[in-house]
Amino acid sequence: MKYKLKTILLKIIALFFPVTCSLCGDDLHSLSKTSICNKCKESLPLIKGLVCQKCGLPLCDGGEFCRECRKHSKEYNFDKMRSVYLYKDLARRLILKFKYSNRSFLARDLGLAMNKTLRQYNFYNDSDFVIPVPLNILRRIKRGYNQAELLAEEISLITNIPLLKNVLFRKKITKPQFKLSKVERSKNIKDSFFVKNDVIIKNKTILLIDDIATTSITVSSCSLALKTTGAKKVYVLTLARD
Repeated sequence: MKYKLKTILLKIIALFFPVTCSLCGDDLHSLSKTSICNKCKESLPLIKGLVCQKCGLPLCDGGEFCRECRKHSKEYNFDKMRSVYLYKDLARRLILKFKYSNRSFLARDLGLAMNKTLRQYNFYNDSDFVIPVPLNILRRIKRGYNQAELLAEEISLITNIPLLKNVLFRKKITKPQFKLSKVERSKNIKDSFFVKNDVIIKNKTILLIDDIATTSITVSSCSLALKTTGAKKVYVLTLARD
């Protein structure tokens, strides 16, 4: 009886406040648990096939490592990284909405997608803790939330891997990375992260979560801070790869 009343109430609410897809705007079922329709989900540019064994970049011509990782693998302080989508087309639109249009509720759908990718790679099974990449304090205040933290919360809930939000911090305010060249990004982010409560992560394997990886400098800097203070391994999972 309670379920029927709830269903009726949701249908009435949907008449006045219809549930719509966050990408195309089409109506969704009043009881829908998703914010993205199936058609849009199927159109998102998933990373499939062969990928670089280090950074997860798609490999069109096969091989084990991408060109950057063959040349500069020691510059990356994480052990391995994987991403769900290519940062283009619908995926780019979706992530921009998630980050800048106050659509924090999208974290659930995006977290589920990240978990699906997570399950494809055995090395993530060893993770002891989930840690989000911390956001610049001014941007967090302006935005109202840290998108990486929301994703990490979802992944922690799904996988039952404990979430740590009191370990990795930013110690300086940096410029937005997307406006800078690779060299400028490296200088901008250098020594930006520090670890508190390092005893917790001593000899532990960390699953580091972020929304987008472009040059991978940010997640690499976070990984260095974690490893320098005792983490055994750092695996990285991002929503998208640019």
